[in-house]
Amino acid sequence: MKELGKLDLDYTIGYYELLKRFSQIGMVARELGRALSIMVSMYSDGGCHRLLGIAGAAIASGLRPLITKLIRLGFVNTIVTTGANITHDIIEAIGGKHFVLEQDEMDDVKLARRGIFRIYNIGVTKESYIMLEKFVDKTFEGVSGVFSSPEITKILASRINDKDSFLRTSYEMGVEVFSPAMADSIIGSQIRFRTGGRVKLDALSDVSRLVERVWASKRTGAIFLGGGTPKHFIMMAANAADRPLSYAVQITTDREEHGGLSGARLEEAKSWGKVMEGGMVANVCLDMSVALPLLVLAFEEWVRQKRS
Repeated sequence: MKELGKLDLDYTIGYYELLKRFSQIGMVARELGRALSIMVSMYSDGGCHRLLGIAGAAIASGLRPLITKLIRLGFVNTIVTTGANITHDIIEAIGGKHFVLEQDEMDDVKLARRGIFRIYNIGVTKESYIMLEKFVDKTFEGVSGVFSSPEITKILASRINDKDSFLRTSYEMGVEVFSPAMADSIIGSQIRFRTGGRVKLDALSDVSRLVERVWASKRTGAIFLGGGTPKHFIMMAANAADRPLSYAVQITTDREEHGGLSGARLEEAKSWGKVMEGGMVANVCLDMSVALPLLVLAFEEWVRQKRS
């Protein structure tokens, strides 16, 4: 055992040094520091295929530019996300807005009457979804066939003109975006109904497509923002391809005791062969809206120092 560090700070310290010092103290700070160390290790591993799982309300909460930054830094090879995050990315890209809701504005009956939908302390207008319908109409005009979710996200991204869009940035950087549960979202239902069924999602083809991408790599690593389908889909592909995760970071406030995947600690995945026996893992029990900004800025600082 070594003696616990002391967090002696001043305002001149950078993000990278701050998180390095976090790794020397206790509680959640240490896991956040470990998460940065694992990010650096998987980025430095030239044979590692890096996956990003994005669940929850990541885009609606305001994290969109940070996710895009992580893609532009070259950290991400593949994304698996929910249809909700795709929905909110497009809404922002086409001029829709998300709003701050103060405590005295959270009367849900009044919000419904005003055409405002609530996501905890965030509001999005009904008008934004009408704008999304028009975008879907224009994007899929004359398009028909059966598509995997990465093929659908590429079609969507090709019609977006917004540098902060994670869909557009992924498209430009050659990062495939999977959304195997897209049907369970507004964008999925709009594509189905606005095209009259001309555009069909073959979610099962996503399985073989992701397994093939993972199998082509020597090693795998993942960051999970939340849990749900993105987390399981990545782990399932790593297992099926016989490329269990060598590196894994999860950021979630969910709990493991109820047996759900979202809160399961990454160590549990070793019993399934989804994380390597000696894999590096960090379980950060923290809201992603707090943890991700610190991690991305610290990682960016490290990358820029390395490149200079």
